Amino acid sequence: MKVRRRVIIIAALLVGAVIYVTAVLPAGQLLGAVTTKHKDAATLRALQSENTNLKRRIAQLNSPQWIETIARNDFGMYPTGSTPYQILPSSPLYHPRTHQS
Repeated sequence: MKVRRRVIIIAALLVGAVIYVTAVLPAGQLLGAVTTKHKDAATLRALQSENTNLKRRIAQLNSPQWIETIARNDFGMYPTGSTPYQILPSSPLYHPRTHQS
């Protein structure tokens, strides 16, 4: 009787283990795959947004107006035939006279 009871317990444990391995583990892997899919989708959206912004920036940097602005502001370059003027800040020693009426 004791042997039969042990056999039944061992058989039940084996059946439980088989059910666990065939049903529960794949479900956990499936849930992990779904989570990974959502993370990957969020990463893809962020990269697509960044790509769109970079394409806009490339278009802006390739425009002649922007190239001229960078040349003038960053490198002190001016178009041929133009005369650059630099406005200096006022001196702290300069005090204009005010007219009193």
